[in-house]
Amino acid sequence: MALRPVASEWPYEILAVTADPAEGEAFTDAGNNLVEAVPMPPAVAVSVGRFIDEHHVERPFVKRRRQPAEALARRANGREDKQ
Repeated sequence: MALRPVASEWPYEILAVTADPAEGEAFTDAGNNLVEAVPMPPAVAVSVGRFIDEHHVERPFVKRRRQPAEALARRANGREDKQ
């Protein structure tokens, strides 16, 4: 659950609730939001499980090779490496 500060009787309001850890982490980028793990109600957990079973597609992990900074700079300037 992500909470954001507000100027009202309650100091925070609900910004979002998500089951996606990456999305939850993204809510911390603002710096003043509170992001906490909370228990998922069993009925919601069943629905999320069904959704994953129906829609999840396994994708292979592909590690990208790092490129030297000079090669990236040449490419950005329109000059390709001639090696």
